[in-house]
Amino acid sequence: MENIYSKYRRMAGITQERAAEHLRISVDSLKGYEYDKRIPNNDIAKQMCLLYGDMRLAYDHLVHSSTGEMVLEKLDEKDLCCSVLGLINELNHSDTVLQMMVEISADGVISEDEKDEWMIVERQLRSLIKSSYEVLFRR
Repeated sequence: MENIYSKYRRMAGITQERAAEHLRISVDSLKGYEYDKRIPNNDIAKQMCLLYGDMRLAYDHLVHSSTGEMVLEKLDEKDLCCSVLGLINELNHSDTVLQMMVEISADGVISEDEKDEWMIVERQLRSLIKSSYEVLFRR
């Protein structure tokens, strides 16, 4: 798998030397990030996003963190058209899930016999969130 820090720097057309200079770090430090020897702290990752002009790096940085990987889905590489169609498809399925959410949550408790349906709700919500991010951070 391609290193995300190297990928976004190259997509921006910036050399390692220039990136290191703008980030105020050594070239060796940048190489450490780009060769998976170290993970940049959030401040350096933020500076990379701004320098490279791509906020998807911020998302990918979080996905690859031990905490982020617990809650964030890896995004698919999609163009605008496919991203929008994917989101619309998820929205079209949301009416059924919305009704399930209302019925299950009406009493404020997810009972034992509602757990399977609630899992469907959670999967749909995750898909909707992922599709939304794919539109926001499309290629």
